Amino acid sequence: MQSQISAVYEKGVEDFLEFAKRNETIINGRYYCMCVNCVNGKRLDIELIREHVLCDGFLKNYTTWT
Repeated sequence: MQSQISAVYEKGVEDFLEFAKRNETIINGRYYCMCVNCVNGKRLDIELIREHVLCDGFLKNYTTWT
């Protein structure tokens, strides 16, 4: 089965997560998940956030760090 995720999108997700790790205060190793389902309302570990954003998509119009 071939991946439907473009290399450009995957690289963008990785770059964003690296930026988040450098700039966001974490609580117990968790960050707010910015996927379309969590809507920046759940704190998850970075690996689960990566999975959510790659599988479900990034929240449109995401501009605010909370």
